[in-house]
Amino acid sequence: MENKGAGYGASLPNEMIIEVLQWLPVKSILHFQAVCRSWAALLSSDEFRCLHMAARRAPPKLLYIAPTTRYDSTAVYSCPFSLPSSSSSTRGSLLFTIDGAQGNCVEVVSPAPCRGLILLYDAIATAYYICNPATWAATRLPPSSNLASRSTTGLGFDARTKEYKVVRLIIGLCHHKVPVRCEVYTPGGCHGDCWRPVARGVPSSLHQFVASAVMNASLNKLPPVFANGFCTG
Repeated sequence: MENKGAGYGASLPNEMIIEVLQWLPVKSILHFQAVCRSWAALLSSDEFRCLHMAARRAPPKLLYIAPTTRYDSTAVYSCPFSLPSSSSSTRGSLLFTIDGAQGNCVEVVSPAPCRGLILLYDAIATAYYICNPATWAATRLPPSSNLASRSTTGLGFDARTKEYKVVRLIIGLCHHKVPVRCEVYTPGGCHGDCWRPVARGVPSSLHQFVASAVMNASLNKLPPVFANGFCTG
């Protein structure tokens, strides 16, 4: 990483500071971002994120959800992605609990993490949650005003804008003039805390194809496919 003279420490070279910081856990990284602007820029850069992920690469873990003793909450656990030995515990580690979500009606939408984040869906409340297992944080997305007979939703990352995006493809109700629609939610984006329709909508020439893709994804629990931040069906 190039030293531009900004100075992330008073007496230590940038390379030495980076070598130390890249081994810290995520929660410590978030705390250190508040030290100063130069540290915030360093620790939020894509270059440091790649170094941090490579340095702290851990064996893959299985994420699963289960209802709690309360009726209206869901517990999210993680456990090693391997067969348990006779000496190891089969019980996973509790990451966090989502209040207001019924555990037997919550599903993991994203089959694999998207740059560390996962997407959950509560079928009873028709609510989506963006979760960060590393920081034990879960954020509930605002409700959508678009009613749908069928829909499919996925979480992706736009490398061009450096933003996460939740994309929802929708088959409308029978009385809707536009049968197929697409809306996007961008966490922390300039459009505010709301879903927005994509510019110019879904081309009419693709309505039949998109409707078939949404039906297939909805019936078979298949998420949309993303390539460089673009939803490809």
